Amino acid sequence: MEYAYTDIDGQEGIMLSGRFTYDDSRKFHDLLADWDIGARPEVRLDLRYLTFLDSAAIGMLFVLANRCRDAKGLVTVHNAQPYIVQTMRRVALDQYVEFR
Repeated sequence: MEYAYTDIDGQEGIMLSGRFTYDDSRKFHDLLADWDIGARPEVRLDLRYLTFLDSAAIGMLFVLANRCRDAKGLVTVHNAQPYIVQTMRRVALDQYVEFR
């Protein structure tokens, strides 16, 4: 997985691309450390270039969603491919994030 900070609907967000797997856990936790959820509790994710996510990546997205909820914010997912949205819905992640 690669990530970059980007503009999403006029707000700062994060673009994830490639395959998001267990091997990316260190990189993802570094990303969370860089993003001040207390100051910016709404995290916008642009997933247009995300091609795959495994169960560990799903778990990491749950961690992100819960941190945002604890800070009175949320995660919004933008531009995800239909099969990525379907995967996220199958594991009930859609109860923790909003799709746009």
